[in-house]
Amino acid sequence: MNSDQGQTSWRRDDRPRGLSSPELGRFRAPSEGGFTLIEVLVALVIFAFSGVILASSYVNVLSAHQAALHRDDVAADRQIVREALSAEPALDKVTAWNDLALPDDRTARWRATVTPTTIADLFDVSLEIDFTGKDGKRLPAVIETCRLLRPTWSQPADRETLRAAARSKLALRTFQ
Repeated sequence: MNSDQGQTSWRRDDRPRGLSSPELGRFRAPSEGGFTLIEVLVALVIFAFSGVILASSYVNVLSAHQAALHRDDVAADRQIVREALSAEPALDKVTAWNDLALPDDRTARWRATVTPTTIADLFDVSLEIDFTGKDGKRLPAVIETCRLLRPTWSQPADRETLRAAARSKLALRTFQ
């Protein structure tokens, strides 16, 4: 066929090879480009494992963020209860259950277990707090321990005994 007439002429070497071609059943040499099925499957497995690990890490980050947001809400409420404890001058009132109104129609119920220390007017306090949300749902109880300097909680006789012991300790010290 002539190329001047718009038709393509085929030479014997350029024509496509059919099903009877001897190269069709021949395996490819390793030096030729491309990937084998095994290589592609191994790459997919590695990619899938890395995707699972990244997804679980992302879920952990989201959970930690949510917990931090919740913890901040409770931290503000705990500070309000601590201020109520510090403002209470009567020891017998802090050892009984007290109700406290919080912002956003929430409530806190608290009481303290007070233990005197060997220092006058200093107390170890274990504060137990039960929070209730807007919907009336009770949140897990919170227990905190702290030390408070509260002269109004001391018994006068106990205070004088502790102060006398501290004075005698100071008198025995020698300073160089």
